[in-house]
Amino acid sequence: MQRKQSLARRFGALYDKIYRSDVLWTAWKQVKSNKGAPGVDDVSIDYVKEIIGEVEFLKEIQQELHDRSYTPEPVLRCWIDKPGKAEKRPLGIPVVKDRVVQMVTKIVLEPIFEANFLPCSYGFRPGRSTHDAIDRIRREITFEGRHIVIDADIKGYFQNIDHSILLNLVERRISDPRVLSLIEGWLKAGVMDGDTFLASDGTGTPQGGVISPLLANIYLHSFDKMFAMSGIRGTLVRYADDFVILLREGGARVLEKVKRMLSRLGLELHKDKTHIVDARKGFDFLGVHFRLCPVRKKGSRLQDSCRLWPSDTSFSRIKEKIVKRIGRRYSLSLEEMIVELNPVIRGWNNYHTRLVSSGRKRLRKLNGFVRERLRIFLKRKHNGSTRGSRRLRNNILVELGLCQFG
Repeated sequence: MQRKQSLARRFGALYDKIYRSDVLWTAWKQVKSNKGAPGVDDVSIDYVKEIIGEVEFLKEIQQELHDRSYTPEPVLRCWIDKPGKAEKRPLGIPVVKDRVVQMVTKIVLEPIFEANFLPCSYGFRPGRSTHDAIDRIRREITFEGRHIVIDADIKGYFQNIDHSILLNLVERRISDPRVLSLIEGWLKAGVMDGDTFLASDGTGTPQGGVISPLLANIYLHSFDKMFAMSGIRGTLVRYADDFVILLREGGARVLEKVKRMLSRLGLELHKDKTHIVDARKGFDFLGVHFRLCPVRKKGSRLQDSCRLWPSDTSFSRIKEKIVKRIGRRYSLSLEEMIVELNPVIRGWNNYHTRLVSSGRKRLRKLNGFVRERLRIFLKRKHNGSTRGSRRLRNNILVELGLCQFG
């Protein structure tokens, strides 16, 4: 590990590992399990399995990589809604073949860069999670007295990654020109937006690419290092391109330093979405609301502690998901609709309830919201003249196995 962590060491002769049969199969299994839509060639994962054949598909990729004839396809751009906002977010969908090659490259490269990534980085890293980042913030506010919070938002991060800077950062650890050529090829592949091909302008990496999160972390690792070496007496907690800085004092001064650090990477903070806040007034991060509150328990050594509950945005998103999942699917029975809803509720619960230290009343209201949406669903399904409450009498939803919030 010590040799791998040495910044003086660069790794060559990696390309042959990328087209090894066993590594390709591992990559294919991960891509297959992630599912996902087809790219610009309209070839889906099911088409590969049922028509091309998995063995033949991987043999073709292996041969192209071996012969150096592999060329990435443009990324298919689709626009997805931002919950609660009128604007949409661009998502890039590479073709299945490119997803496999990106995955196998990620498998080979990730351990090399992981050895140098700093503890302040939590996003899209093996063995680290949003819960780890959230718990770090809670502990810093409660036990370290860091009540001044810089809640930062990088403006158009994925669209503004400078290719030349990124490739230079990759080259610091990777000396194999064939691997560097692969990465450069993905960066320059361009985008298909509808019927329009948009050539690369030297910036940006599409959100949605398998290797994009690793490249994004490599890029912002430079920011992590600048912060660590700056002498700022504060704690940086970063999850991909979202981060907060927890301080005891000097919020405005630190914010100016952070702006200068990011400018060296060609990045800037979003003026309207970056704030200096007092933890006593609360702030949102990773779908959670943090707030420093007085401790009412008698005999406690703590006067204040950081309490957590789902953010307003998170409550809005889960309501939108429930409404969308129910939709106008009147062909489904109540039992079938409950089967459809349970994964949505269970997933939200798994993320939030282990963190919640307050807001139980709002969770109970969410259960009431689900019941109301199901009442409307049943009324419309049966074209009833009544409100439809009779069909939800007593505790019928729980008896039928509907998951509950909280």
